[in-house]
Formats: sequence, structure tokens, C-alpha cells
Amino acid sequence: MHIELIIVRHGQSEGNRDRVFTGHGPSPLTERGRREAEAVARRIMEKPVTAIYASDLPRALETAAPLVEKSGVPLVADPALRERNFGDLTGTSFADIEARHPDVWRALLARDPLFRPPGGESNVDCRTRIAGFVEGLFARGVEGRIVLVSHGVAINQLLYHLLGVPSEQPPPVVFRVDNCSVQRVERHEDTVRILCINDRGHLEGLT
Repeated sequence: MHIELIIVRHGQSEGNRDRVFTGHGPSPLTERGRREAEAVARRIMEKPVTAIYASDLPRALETAAPLVEKSGVPLVADPALRERNFGDLTGTSFADIEARHPDVWRALLARDPLFRPPGGESNVDCRTRIAGFVEGLFARGVEGRIVLVSHGVAINQLLYHLLGVPSEQPPPVVFRVDNCSVQRVERHEDTVRILCINDRGHLEGLT
């Protein structure tokens, strides 16, 4: 079995621009985000794709749309690819949390894997969800070039899973995953190869 995962973070959203916890909340792409989505679609379409899966949140669906149009491959939206749910923090700016809830801010900065914001998910919860989706693809013997459009925290958690990083301790590294960057992972038989992380060459010169 050979599968290549093309893992894409969504384009710049209003929440990214405004430095707000968005989580499962709605946050459409900015104009820049829409240009990023077009650019990453052109890059991915240098080779045919087999399937396209995306988080069902608006910013991920908007990002996937140009790729669906260019490829003719139908989109499958799945909530398992959503961002970490930040619960009651959703819609609150980073600065407000840091100033008004320093204990919460410290737990977030420490990447405490078990910390759950009120009404939200822990990093372990998020990892279990997105890793379960990908392991389901592997178990079904899916092959080919598969695109996943997801979110920054969720993609980090998926990478930790694929690398076998223990789930219940703070991660030893944090991956930079920029808007509309590409992460490429191959799985051949039982071997996983990380081919690239945060590839954003297709965004050079974008204004």
C-alpha cells in the first residue's frame, strides 16, 4: 500500500489576521487567504490527486474550493479534520486571554496536552480525533495522492501522532505550519516518511 498525504493548512482567516481564538467558530478567509488558496491549488495540481478531504469549517472549505474546481475531484467534508475546539475562548483575542486569564494563557503556552479550556478540547482530544481519521484511511487501504485541508493545531497533533510522540506529555518540538503551507507524508506498507513540513514556496511573491 502506498499513500501520499498532502496536508494543507487553510488560508489566512479573519481570526488569524485579528489574532483571535477561532477553534470551531466561523471565520471566513481574508482576501489574502483566498489568493493563498488559489496558489496552493495550482501547486498541488502539478500532479493528479486521488481524493480531497477537508474540515467542515468555513475557512477550510473555502481553501479547498479552488483545488476541487481545478481537479474535478469531489470534496469530502469531515468534522474529524476540524481545529481544536477552544470552547469558551472562541472569539476572544490572544491579548485578552493573556491579560485577563493568565493561568489559562500559561497552560496554552506550555502546550499542556491534558488542559481543556472550558467547553473545549485538550490537545489529546484533538490528536485522537484527527489521528483516528488518518488511521481509518490507512486501515481501508486507501492509496494514491490524498489531500487533507485542516488547521494549525490539528496538523501539529497529526504530525506528533505519525512520529510516535507520546501524547500525554508536552511535545518536544512545535512545528511551524503557516497558512496554506503544505506538509507531505508518505506511507508505504508500514513505513511513514515525512517529506516536508511548512513548504510555502508557492506563496512567494504573494501580496
